[in-house]
Amino acid sequence: MTRASKLLRRILASTGILVMLLMLAPIGLAQGPNLLQNPGFERPYVALPAKENCRIAAPWVAWYIEGSKEETSQGYRLAPEYKAAFSSDYPGNRVRSGELSQQYFHSFGNFQGGVYQQVTNIPVGSRLRFELWGMTWSCDRESKRNCGGATSGDPSSMHSRIGIDPTGGADPFSQEIVWSPEQNAYDKWYLFQVEAVAKRSTVTVFVYSYPDYRSQDNNVYLDDASLVVLAPPATATRRPTNTATKTPLPTETPVPTGTSTPMPTNTAVPTATSSPTKAPTMTFTPAPTNTPQPTNTMRPTDTALPTSAPQPTDTPVPAPTATVTRTSPASRWLAGQGELVIYLFIVGIVIALLIGFVLGRRRG
Repeated sequence: MTRASKLLRRILASTGILVMLLMLAPIGLAQGPNLLQNPGFERPYVALPAKENCRIAAPWVAWYIEGSKEETSQGYRLAPEYKAAFSSDYPGNRVRSGELSQQYFHSFGNFQGGVYQQVTNIPVGSRLRFELWGMTWSCDRESKRNCGGATSGDPSSMHSRIGIDPTGGADPFSQEIVWSPEQNAYDKWYLFQVEAVAKRSTVTVFVYSYPDYRSQDNNVYLDDASLVVLAPPATATRRPTNTATKTPLPTETPVPTGTSTPMPTNTAVPTATSSPTKAPTMTFTPAPTNTPQPTNTMRPTDTALPTSAPQPTDTPVPAPTATVTRTSPASRWLAGQGELVIYLFIVGIVIALLIGFVLGRRRG
């Protein structure tokens, strides 16, 4: 293999790598910044009104369903407790990143609730992706000694999921919400994802959990959320207007008038004149035009587990609590395709110049 051939192969290999990098570049450009406030559930934590020793990461909002007196007396649909989880909390994995994560829970009972946040100034028609890392701990009875290391034992199904309301509502049971698949997310951090197209300039992101059973421990932990624009609104393209084309009517051709021929007699014969024959009239029809929800204390602390660190006391500002009362993909691939075409065009020119240079040297 000649020196020129080796050089050519190196040039082509390097060019191939460059082309791959340029193709990946628009994918990164298609995802915008995180639109959520306090996506890591860090300080400040603020007190929940009318709920003793409960705090939530601002500006997130707590929502939950409180059952009937009969339900709550039996341990069903109780109001969960909201608190910060610390990175130092046993067993050491209750925070995914940073210092804190949001937890909500109830001991010896189940609950139906979560958190939400409304986001404004969203371009209507843009495609959004909501992501959140979640983890749960569910232990039927710690006395069974099958929940060592604060892991789940005989767990309840947690029915955890996240959703986007593209209309910006605050009802966690709205039919407008697009929900992710459910995950139990026991003992490890799991990624939840969901996408939706904004119908209004305000959208709402929800977190939902509903443990089935009245376990001793039913805990949910949230961290590292994000809401990004995957693709801008589609640009409307004007449809062409259909124009009716009128076909000209055929021109009538006059029928020649017949004249009499003199007879070979001296008697004059009246002149015979034929009447003109009228051509049939055509009617033109133009083409149609297109028109155009009582508060329990903190869960019993297992003697094997150390006491949690005290809750942060940053800002004694009451936080809104939403108590709901009830009576009963690939994104637009490469939004920057135009940039890709330009990159590839430039690369093509460079390749052509390099090949020409190598061939010229070989001939020389």
